[in-house]
Amino acid sequence: MVKCHLPLNTVVKSTIPALLLLTGTAAQAAGFMLIEQSVSSMGTAYANGSAGIDDASTIFFNPASMTRLAGQHASGGIHVIYSQVDVEAEAEYNTNVPNAGQQIDGEDETNADLLAAVPHGGYSHQLNDRTWLGITVNGPFGLKTKYDDNDWVGRYHALRGELRTYNINPAIAFAFNDRVSVGFGISAMYGDGDLTNDVDAGLLAGSPQNFDGRAELSGDDWAWGWNAGLLLQPNENTRFGLHYRSKVDLELEGDAKLSTPGLPDPRVNFKQDAELDITMPDTFSLSAWHALTDKLALMADVTWTNWSEVEEIRVKRENGVRLSEWEWDDAVRVAVGGSYQLDSKWKIRGGVAWDETPTPNDRLRTPYVPDEDRIWLTFGANYRLSKNLSFDVGYAHLFVDDPEIDNGSDAYDPTTGATEGVHLLNAEYDASVDMISAQVNWTFD
Repeated sequence: MVKCHLPLNTVVKSTIPALLLLTGTAAQAAGFMLIEQSVSSMGTAYANGSAGIDDASTIFFNPASMTRLAGQHASGGIHVIYSQVDVEAEAEYNTNVPNAGQQIDGEDETNADLLAAVPHGGYSHQLNDRTWLGITVNGPFGLKTKYDDNDWVGRYHALRGELRTYNINPAIAFAFNDRVSVGFGISAMYGDGDLTNDVDAGLLAGSPQNFDGRAELSGDDWAWGWNAGLLLQPNENTRFGLHYRSKVDLELEGDAKLSTPGLPDPRVNFKQDAELDITMPDTFSLSAWHALTDKLALMADVTWTNWSEVEEIRVKRENGVRLSEWEWDDAVRVAVGGSYQLDSKWKIRGGVAWDETPTPNDRLRTPYVPDEDRIWLTFGANYRLSKNLSFDVGYAHLFVDDPEIDNGSDAYDPTTGATEGVHLLNAEYDASVDMISAQVNWTFD
């Protein structure tokens, strides 16, 4: 007969944390947001944002800006993202378990390097002098995290995780006159996630770390949101844009599995239905664009993300409901940039941005979100092959402040400050991101 040395709920808490912390390193804006929805705008660090982009990718950032696109426009692009993430870590058992202070065996150095691609596309059609229709398809949120060593010391917190979102956003825009335009869109968002971490199932048998179980969680869902924008152009040299994108509440339905080879206990070997409720936060952007000369334009953007809206992550399983309270802060992204028309064929761009992390302290940071403040440095160019065809390319380097995890628990309760989990993790990350992007733009008369 197996003697249970810890309460069962204490042990199986470790089957859930990965799913509760559904965010990740692939997201190049703070948190788990993906701002990479335009290559032409990336060249200016997205500083023109809601003030209008000169191709169909503008619809995502402000549907009202379609009114600047005469006729029909189509754009499609891809961002190739390479993240370098080196990790040094140590882990131990929490003070509230019998093995208090004992070190977790495993690799204390690993990496979570990542190569990922983020595609996007858009189309706009001018119906008449006042009305435009358009649509964008993209992935505004996402993650992909994978630690190279399955036996690293943080394996009870995280091994692999991926969240994919696919957003279909039809939109309409109306120009009241040459100076004022409004736009509105509907978002149909599909979310699909799967995560994996190990479970220290040997604690049930009084043999910690000798029976590691593998927890896998997955689910998917469709949900709805909306967005609206305003474009003001007081004169031909100046534009201002306002854009709001609503939150989207996803309920990812799927299953939770735990398998533990060598320990035939049904409590650590099971499969059951599960549901994850998580909110994709709303955003508000203000952008400005100004032409200093016929060739030189400057632009700036401030974007606020309502991360504090994600107050809890609710996981529903057959044996009950588990809540994870979050204390993320709202975050701001500030960008400035410029463009210069070299000749009839070439336009060059450059920009810099500061992107604030929503993680308020090192204890709340997780190995699924080794997120910190970052500085963007970007360059880009547009080449016009013909009247109806042009190409954009861009490069970005992100300088990431070195993230740290300080006594991060696999079941930390931010409302009380208690580290209720079994395992504590301390880790230091050295991270940077490089991005190469390309986009093609068509114009139809």
